[in-house]
Amino acid sequence: MRITRGFSKSFFYSDIVLYFCRTFFERGLNRFSEYIIPFSSYSNGLHDFEFELVDTFFGLFPESEIQKADVLVKIEMIRQERQLEFSFTLDGWVALPCDRCLEEYEQPITGEFRLYGRFGHGNKEDEFDVVWLPNEAYQFDLSQYLYEYVILSLPMRKVHPDKAGGKPGCDPVMLDLLKNLSVK
Repeated sequence: MRITRGFSKSFFYSDIVLYFCRTFFERGLNRFSEYIIPFSSYSNGLHDFEFELVDTFFGLFPESEIQKADVLVKIEMIRQERQLEFSFTLDGWVALPCDRCLEEYEQPITGEFRLYGRFGHGNKEDEFDVVWLPNEAYQFDLSQYLYEYVILSLPMRKVHPDKAGGKPGCDPVMLDLLKNLSVK
């Protein structure tokens, strides 16, 4: 079916349906839409953002070992003509399996990170804290960076914190089992 009314060019009905479906699909099903900063609508200067990363955020990443969490991320964005500067401050906890006894525990995390968004086409491999944005970019999706900064804030060895008196916080039954099975 060809539509010519109201348009300077003639369009096929299927083209219009495809356009609207694609537009609504991209907007409606973008799982990370609340973590997108539309920086073009902000004036030059300092702008503050705050995100609370909970279970549903980490559920969006299928490879994530984090199932439960509550992490507050404060972000300061300094917008300049040719650059964006983001300062991330993380504070909260994530539930992790203990490496020693496999029981889940709450691991407190904190961290501070910086990320620079520069406009143009620079060398993408030399600088790990710089993201090169096309000159026509008007928004920036922070979701992957938020996830990676939480993962980078985790300790290498994930074990229960010690209880008062220096005793391990791990499951005592599992510790006895490990002691009995260890090679002497």
